[in-house]
Amino acid sequence: MKKISVLTLLALVPVCGAIAGPGMKNHNMNQNMNSNKNMMMKNQPTYWSVTEVMTLPDNTPVTMRGRITQNMGDSIYVFEDSSGNIMMEIDEEDWNGNTVRVNDIVTVYGTVDKGDNYIEIDVNSIEK
Repeated sequence: MKKISVLTLLALVPVCGAIAGPGMKNHNMNQNMNSNKNMMMKNQPTYWSVTEVMTLPDNTPVTMRGRITQNMGDSIYVFEDSSGNIMMEIDEEDWNGNTVRVNDIVTVYGTVDKGDNYIEIDVNSIEK
């Protein structure tokens, strides 16, 4: 009787594996697809809008996308996106050799600089 039970169990193991196998494979495949999707989303740059930047604390790193619309002098420029505009301090080396015209869309990397009476972006680099 014990021999029959052991043989019966051994015979059922491959069947149980076959029943559980496809479902587990699909589950794992779905997890891998979700993981890959999340990784792709993490690699996408996140751009802060001018409106959002106004609410951030001092020294927060930001990446912004928009246009530089005006040179105010002394390395101060006006940056504009669809939500508004903000002043940016852009030193000569931050341009990375780019020549930027008024209608050019640029990506700006910098940090929020908040004082008592102002908010601006201290630019680290610009990409065209």
